[in-house]
Amino acid sequence: MHDAYGILLIEANDWDAEQIRAYVRKLSKPVRLLKATDLDGSGVRVDVILLGFNDAVSLQTSRSTLEKARAVSPGAQLILCVPRDTGDADRRALELKARAFLYKPIDENTFHELLEQTLASIHLRRERQEHARASKRSVKVDEIVGTSAAIKRVLELIDRVAESSSTSVLLLGESGVGKSLFAHTIHERARASTGPFIEINCAALPTSLLESELFGYEPGAFTDARAQKIGLIELADGGTLFLDEITEIDPVTQAKLLKFLDTKRFRRLGGDREIAVETRVIAASNREIKDEVRDGRFREDLYYRLNVVEIRIPSLRERREDVETIANHYLESYKKKFGKPDLKVSAAARTMIRDYPWPGNVRELVNVLERAVLLCTEPMIEPHHLPIEMPTGARRATAVRRSDGRIELELPTGVVTLDEVERALIEATLKRTRGNVSRAADLMGTSRGALRNKLTRYKIEARSFHRPPFVLQD
Repeated sequence: MHDAYGILLIEANDWDAEQIRAYVRKLSKPVRLLKATDLDGSGVRVDVILLGFNDAVSLQTSRSTLEKARAVSPGAQLILCVPRDTGDADRRALELKARAFLYKPIDENTFHELLEQTLASIHLRRERQEHARASKRSVKVDEIVGTSAAIKRVLELIDRVAESSSTSVLLLGESGVGKSLFAHTIHERARASTGPFIEINCAALPTSLLESELFGYEPGAFTDARAQKIGLIELADGGTLFLDEITEIDPVTQAKLLKFLDTKRFRRLGGDREIAVETRVIAASNREIKDEVRDGRFREDLYYRLNVVEIRIPSLRERREDVETIANHYLESYKKKFGKPDLKVSAAARTMIRDYPWPGNVRELVNVLERAVLLCTEPMIEPHHLPIEMPTGARRATAVRRSDGRIELELPTGVVTLDEVERALIEATLKRTRGNVSRAADLMGTSRGALRNKLTRYKIEARSFHRPPFVLQD
């Protein structure tokens, strides 16, 4: 079986060997009993070596097989089975780098408990290695494309954060700015980080599943918990857990996450044993978390625990000089991917890319370029290949207050929708209040919550009207 654990038995005593084989067959996990001759085949994986001996002579006879097994599988766990009158069992275990030793005749319950614990640790190691392989990629400085002062400041701060592999980081920024890429870059640059980078979108899972995904569970923890599940926090031991959309976590899970961040310890659901890990947590949100705290939707103590270092990722509006650089980077990538090395971009299309406001940020820009390169059948990408619509200044409604106190709108020609007028009013009011949502709501005679819903609907970021450029402090 592909997923079975390979257990190699090295035991010269036939009676002891048969007893151990019988115990192994009763293990709850799938196992494959191996013999010394199996080591000659290809693709053999040894997870556990059970080495039994009765005296120094039988141990010496078994050494060649032990060395061969370790050459095949260097990470195999060794368990010694020794006579009860072996006075130097501890020394032997240390000398042979064994995980543990059992006295003969072997107690069945003790054997099963030790083997189940050993196989569980091997399972955890396998999952961590799998996640590490899946998440490992070459994240270079030039993958975060841009030369603007805003992005340079962020990269400088990332380098400082990366000096520690345990400091919690909070990434803030609009949807589409690439918070996942920045989190991955922090992980890759951390000098002491040896574990995997594991990412979870907290908004993509229902409350009932999120807690078990993060902390794992023991068999019987709830109705469908038939087997042990290793949580993402545990899998990320020695590495990074990236919690995207952190504000979507429910209050119960927020409390458990806070306790973990404070102690670096947790319990699986249904478990009674505390597990200690060294996992860096990077959280991200496209919301203003201070507002979520003020409104009682997010724990203030958790916010401060996550916000050891806060990094705000600038939108494309805040680094427009990077748009062409980003576009060229991804155009070359997609031309290579789709086998169109000679595809050009017209001057009109380049002007359109440069001048479009990109409300969806880098994600929107990348998606538009991928679609254009994929679907273009002509020698050159033209404006009609780009699925975007350029806004014009004439499309904005302006308001003038008359002497009698009434508002008079000056409307552009053509169709003008209520949404356009409402958006213009909201943006003008936010500009007046320098992004203060509560003050803007008062001026417009509406509630703060109702205005927040409008901001979400129109994808308006209040902080873009008030937040000064970030200055890195020495």
